[in-house]
Amino acid sequence: MIGFGSPWVLALLLVLPLLYPAWSRHILARPPARLLRHPALGRMDSPGRPQGGQRWLIVFLFAALASLIVALARPVWLGESVALDPPARSIVLLVDASPSMSARDFRDAEGEPVSRMTVMREALLAFLEAHPGDRFSLLVVTDSAGTLVPETDDHSVLGFWIEQLEPGLDGSATALGDGLAVAMEQIAQRRERGEAPPQLLVWTDGVNTGGEMSPAEALTVARAENIELFTINLAPAAGGVAGGEPTLEDLARLSGGQAIAAGDRDALMAVTETMARYQTVDADQPTHRTRHPLLGWFLGAGLLALLAAQRFNARLQV
Repeated sequence: MIGFGSPWVLALLLVLPLLYPAWSRHILARPPARLLRHPALGRMDSPGRPQGGQRWLIVFLFAALASLIVALARPVWLGESVALDPPARSIVLLVDASPSMSARDFRDAEGEPVSRMTVMREALLAFLEAHPGDRFSLLVVTDSAGTLVPETDDHSVLGFWIEQLEPGLDGSATALGDGLAVAMEQIAQRRERGEAPPQLLVWTDGVNTGGEMSPAEALTVARAENIELFTINLAPAAGGVAGGEPTLEDLARLSGGQAIAAGDRDALMAVTETMARYQTVDADQPTHRTRHPLLGWFLGAGLLALLAAQRFNARLQV
């Protein structure tokens, strides 16, 4: 199907029929060709009507003008509808780098004992690989909480810093509440700017042992700001947050998110598939129709029509 970028230009085509009488009179009024004409040599052209080459001259002149008008309307061929790539999501990774992540109670693919941190790094890199078009920020929790990598779509930078994570990176405690506070402040700032809020994933072994804000206070903020928490519990045994505070399951459930138990390597590596069920997909994914410009074709047609008109014009002048 043909479409036009400036369809209003096509209104000029309505002028062409009005030009026909004037052009015909102009062509008929030109001096005749310098040829011997005599009734005995054949039929004389009837006066007042274009004949032979004159008629074709008018046809090709009008065809050239019509082609140029259509070209000015920027014609395109509209092809099939193609789904656009979904917009990039923003995801906040809040990871635990406290000394408790050094516990070697996981097993690798060969069955050898490895630390929680080792398997979490592997799972984080797999999660990045499964989201090539998304943007991530990396926050780290130890004695305090801070942003290690601001939001970026450069996954090579993220992968580098994830590989640098070590238990007890900066302190000996787990300020989980502070980490939640930092992450939620970033989410709230994005909402104030009118941007879509990122998804928050908390990777921890589930024990809050320091910091100024408790997980219970962070949960209050999350519910007030309507922020969903997705918690990934790396503790092999079912355990909650110390001090009678809400468990990771409570944090997720009460905020409207989801708790994921990842107490072994297989469960932790399956976080990507599990989270895929909670990452919304727009049912009305935008589409666009492929567009192939036809400007060159109509300009070429107009040029050929002008050349043909010139040929007939030259023949009439002989």
